[in-house]
Parts: sequence; structure tokens; C-alpha cells
Amino acid sequence: MMTVLNIEQVQNKNILDSVRSVFRPYSIETELKENDDASVLSITYRQRRGAVKFNKIYEHCIGRRKTILCDEKLSLFNTHFRRFNSLTFKKRLLENYICSILDHADFSPSELTISYYDPKAESPSFAEKLLKYTSKLTVVSDMPRFYENEAERLAEKCGASMIVSNSPDKLIPCNILIAPTVIKESLPTVSSSLIFTLHRPPVPVSGNVITDYQAELPEKYASLKPDFIDDIYFMSGLYSLCSAYELGEIIPTGCGNQFNEFTNENIIHQIEINIINK
Repeated sequence: MMTVLNIEQVQNKNILDSVRSVFRPYSIETELKENDDASVLSITYRQRRGAVKFNKIYEHCIGRRKTILCDEKLSLFNTHFRRFNSLTFKKRLLENYICSILDHADFSPSELTISYYDPKAESPSFAEKLLKYTSKLTVVSDMPRFYENEAERLAEKCGASMIVSNSPDKLIPCNILIAPTVIKESLPTVSSSLIFTLHRPPVPVSGNVITDYQAELPEKYASLKPDFIDDIYFMSGLYSLCSAYELGEIIPTGCGNQFNEFTNENIIHQIEINIINK
């Protein structure tokens, strides 16, 4: 069960429209779409005059979850609602993309160096997966003791090893830096650094910072999606709010950031350059 809200500002084209807006300052249109796996309520609030009347929107959501998908610029302060903002699905896309790239690239574990930045030790299972692709994995975390225990466990389990530190300076040099979280502090990266993360860092970070992962919305869900919502954001909602966990198996076809999009070939080539220039 998921609710998607769109606030559409309607401009009055003439004096007659302005007069009408006094008596009808807004209108609300709803559409419920369902299939065997999900239920999506789409609400379009057309704002002609005055502030958005969230109490009127709320009347259409009685009995439904009040965590909604909407534009990140929309303020929900002092309303019944909160914006859905989970990065769980995007983290799965990041992991799937990295594994897919490294599975198809011709890099030996001995030549590839990977740094893994996980301050709160929230994603140790992916660190373990990365040991398949490199014999030179450095993990930097504010919880080094946790990862030291992980390193001991993995050494006993499969003979794999990792370097653990709580110093960001240890992240560089590397061929790839992976941060399955939001980077909230400046890191000692350089212009050639290839960084995979989940969101545009709120602090300056040097290098090619990848934040977006391109994936196609499966046909079974395409008919449920309102036109005004981004595909990845919509799939994130389906994954977390509607338990559509099969979406977590999607392998992205490319990646990018707010400036550029990159093909798999672009990324593999950049990794090759970093290996050569290490």
C-alpha cells in the first residue's frame, strides 16, 4: 500500500480565473491502481490560491500509511505526513551494479584495490562480497573493532583478509572507493578517484562521484506508476513499503550523477586507467 502525492500549481490565465480561484482555491484528484502485488493511490492537488490544505489531502488517506512519496522540496512540517526517503533500495542497486561490473571486467583480485567506507558499520555483508574481487580491501569505519572481528571471522572462514582502520586517510590510494551511505565528511580523495555512493555528498568530495544507478521499471509495475514520479524513487517505495523485494535483484544498466551518465564500458575503462596509474 503506497500513496503518491503531486502538488500542481495552476496559474490563473486571466481575471475570470482569478475570481474563480477565490471560490475554488484548490481541487483534488485521486486515482487508485492495484495489481496482485501492490496498491498505489495517486493524489494530485491542484493549487490555485493560498497554502496547500493538507487536512483535505488527509481525508483521502484515512486508513492508509501516512508515509508518502512526493517532491523532496515539498515541506510536510506540521502535517500528518512524512516523506518517504529510504535509501535501502538504492543501496541494493549500488551493490548489484558493482558486482555486475566486476563480474564482467577482466581484473584479477591481485591488481584491483578497493576501499570501503562504512562509518556506522551498516553494510558489512557487502564488504564480505567484495573479497571475491580483490585481495586488497581496505575498510574504514568509526567502528573498527566490529570490522576487526569481521576480518578475523573471514580469515577463519575462507582465508580472505582485509585492512581495517578508523582513519579516512587510509581510503587512498585505491582503484574504487565504495560508500554505501551518504558521505557526510570530506574524504582525502583526488580528481581521479572513482567513488560509488548513494546521494550527492553535502560536503566537497574530489573525484568522479557516482550517485545514480539506471534501472528499468518492470512491466508488472509500470501501469501503477504516476507520470510525475521518478522510476527509481517509485521502485524504492515499492521495495520498502509494498515488500516488492524482487526489485532488489535488478541489475542497473548504467550509472551517473547530476552532471553525466556513464555506460558500463565507461566505468570499466576508468577502473583500468586507475589500475595503470596506481
